[in-house]
Amino acid sequence: MQILSGKELAKRELEALKKQIKEINLPRPLRLAIIQVGDNPASNKYISAKLKKCEEVGIEGKLFKYPEKITQNQLLKKLDSINEWGDGIIVQLPLPDHIPEKVILDAVPYDKDIDGLSARNEFLLYNEPNSKHYIPATARAVMELIEHYKIPVLDNRISVVGRSKVVGKPVAHILKRNNTHVSTFNEETGIKGIESSDLVIVAIGEAKFVKAHNLKEGAVVIDVGTNLDDKLTADLCGDVDFEDVKDKVSAITPVPGGVGPMTVVCLLKNLVERYS
Repeated sequence: MQILSGKELAKRELEALKKQIKEINLPRPLRLAIIQVGDNPASNKYISAKLKKCEEVGIEGKLFKYPEKITQNQLLKKLDSINEWGDGIIVQLPLPDHIPEKVILDAVPYDKDIDGLSARNEFLLYNEPNSKHYIPATARAVMELIEHYKIPVLDNRISVVGRSKVVGKPVAHILKRNNTHVSTFNEETGIKGIESSDLVIVAIGEAKFVKAHNLKEGAVVIDVGTNLDDKLTADLCGDVDFEDVKDKVSAITPVPGGVGPMTVVCLLKNLVERYS
């Protein structure tokens, strides 16, 4: 079984980004604004990773953190001033229940929406593929891992498990756009049928959801999930039961260390490419 690590690829891509950034003719460093509402522990961890990578490549990352009780209108006003500062803007999800995600995401100018989650970016991705737009970073990370490891897609049956706007939906769309045979599954449809697939991409958000009996012998698995496996040790696990499937699959991304490292890199690539 081959481990499809994202760590080494991410390291290489970060070095390339450093060189690319040095060639950008700006009077100051590129700026990435990260908006956070509340104090979600998982969000804190993700934000820390993003800020660290920004520093490594020479991007000025800045966290704009607000209390959970902030209102929608107050946050929108804050966004106006953040827009003046940042070259790229990320809204760290989730937001509190009283603030509609769509309203805030759509308030980010689409050319600074490097997460690719605004309605405008979504429209361009699905309707005008040749236009300038951003592919959501996690979806882009999946596609770059597939390309890096030369995983065949044209002649293979592919299953995408999950339909989020961040991963499942865009990945399935990009693969279908390339004339591949793609089937999609989610919580409502169940996953009966993925056992005939050569490549299975799983992003359903449920720990160890996919087992060995769900998979074809020799399948390749891209596990996008990141779940808390043990609250005491804070160990992470994917949406695929790694221990259960490892003797059946031919290759799999580990969790952690697979898609995750490349997601942050792809986010920064989205920003840098806007100015390259």
